[in-house]
Amino acid sequence: MEIFLAGTPNVGKSVIFSKLTGIGVISANYPGTTVEFSEGEVKFGQMTIDVVDLPGTYSLSGNSDEERVATNLLFHRRPDSVVLVADATRLERSLVLAFELIESGYNVVVALNMYDLAVKSGLKIDISALEESLMTSVVPTVAVRGEGVDSLLREAIRLRPKSAFRVRYDSHTEEIISELVSMMETSEWDFPIRAVAVRILMGDRAVREKAGRQITEAADSLAMDFERRHQESIESHIQRDRFGEAGRIAAEIISPIDSAERGRKTVSDITLNPITGIPILVAVLATVFLILVFGGGFIETLLVDSYEGVAEGFFDDAKSGASPLVQGVLDGVYISIEAMLAIVIPYILVFYLILSVLEDTGYLVRVVSLLDGIMHRMGLHGRAVIPMVVGYGCNIPALLATRTMGSKRERIILAVLITIAIPCSAQTAIIIGALGNYSGAEWALLIFAILILLLGLLGFALHKTIRFEASQLLLEVPELRRPTLSQTLRKTGIRIGEFLTIAFPLLLVGSIILEVMMAEGILQRLVDPAEPFMTGVLGLPAVAVIALVFGILRKEMALQMLIVLFGTSDLSVALDAQQMFVFALVMAIFMPCIAALAVLVREFGVKDAAAITAASIALALTFGAVANLVL
Repeated sequence: MEIFLAGTPNVGKSVIFSKLTGIGVISANYPGTTVEFSEGEVKFGQMTIDVVDLPGTYSLSGNSDEERVATNLLFHRRPDSVVLVADATRLERSLVLAFELIESGYNVVVALNMYDLAVKSGLKIDISALEESLMTSVVPTVAVRGEGVDSLLREAIRLRPKSAFRVRYDSHTEEIISELVSMMETSEWDFPIRAVAVRILMGDRAVREKAGRQITEAADSLAMDFERRHQESIESHIQRDRFGEAGRIAAEIISPIDSAERGRKTVSDITLNPITGIPILVAVLATVFLILVFGGGFIETLLVDSYEGVAEGFFDDAKSGASPLVQGVLDGVYISIEAMLAIVIPYILVFYLILSVLEDTGYLVRVVSLLDGIMHRMGLHGRAVIPMVVGYGCNIPALLATRTMGSKRERIILAVLITIAIPCSAQTAIIIGALGNYSGAEWALLIFAILILLLGLLGFALHKTIRFEASQLLLEVPELRRPTLSQTLRKTGIRIGEFLTIAFPLLLVGSIILEVMMAEGILQRLVDPAEPFMTGVLGLPAVAVIALVFGILRKEMALQMLIVLFGTSDLSVALDAQQMFVFALVMAIFMPCIAALAVLVREFGVKDAAAITAASIALALTFGAVANLVL
């Protein structure tokens, strides 16, 4: 059995999908596009059910890549059931899509998601009345807590007569629909013939291609006659009738908005209005920065001091009388663990916790809307903000998230900005954990200011030089909501787990190799050729080139290798404030790690990936040289 999940963007569709399918999910690009859809399996009794998470769509006749992919999948695969995920706090738009699905003959079940927010907002929704109006099952759900998901699945697999609901259009539209129906053979279609006629009039590509030239030309002729008589396209007329029907149903089943909803709407409006929203955004970013600098610094000191107190004696005893090779291995293990405690938990873990909270509250979507105007100056739309924010955690998912952009031009611009001007959590740990912690927060703020300036200049330059491709931002802003502790911890755990499984083995092996090379005297052969540039141009110790090289493997290894090279997590004994600033600035702009580089090659090809990498290296070394000269 196959079930599709459909819905407009930001209604919690993917959360329901993850609750249903858990692990073992396959994500794939739809042929000929970069748009992804996900498939998974769920066991229900003795039944194995295939679940497909469609891209968000507002209509079955939409023109964006995401809408076309959703429509094509529905048209060609004909699932046994379609779960229409609706936003209980903004019901009318979801009802319009429900009308289209029901009229097209799908077995539709409505998931009334975010039902808890509707209740808290003072909205009383009459579920029975809604079921009676749509002639199908409606299940209230709270996806983030998994409430109602089992009932939803049970309803989706239950065999029932398909809904007989139909939108009644104005008389002239109904005449045109009837005329088209009389020209077609019902046996040639898997859809109700009336729905076929409507979808032809609405410009559905897949349906029009199957209908053939004679039918589509007749439909176009009838549509032109309609437009001459009414001074309005038939598509607009049909859509207005649908929204009118959705408004009528919503008015009948939803109680009047009370003061609780008005209060929540006021708070929501404050975060979206630039006059108040920008100061709130600055305050949020400042809070995140302060938590990372002072909270992360406190946690780092606590963990490193505790670790040294417990482990230092044990490793000293183990090295006693051992060969230089064994001592090098033990030193590598000791320093690796210390470096992970000094970087991952204090800074990267804390950042991922904060990111999860911002996502789950719905605040990130508001930032997208708020910054849309600024993003336009860089040839992007506000939705580019989310990949950028994700990039502060890790560049890899951020680069993959560029697929959501409307054109290849936007993807290239965004990929360049993420790679060069958005420091990932590992680079942020270098800026804050080393520079901010030992030289002062003002030095770290200066680097972030430079990166913001670089981001703006790069975006503006790319916008002016890369050929323009039109695209548009269509965004649904969800209600603000309180994040759940379990959901936040689960998302953070997944992110940090993925980070550790990749980073720690590389760090451990790299540290052991480095310590053995130091013990055997091999390291100096790599350092000497780089000494003129490192000391003369960047003003850094020559051995810092080792940290730069290891930073190509994983960004966090650059700082951790400095700790290994100098034999202490207190870098202030080896580098002064100027040197730490130059090193942190170079690493903030320096080429992507190997994993991110692989994603660049896969997503954009070798040529573009090489160009982005070369630009990042050149800019990093140039900025480092200028900073050393100025300081």
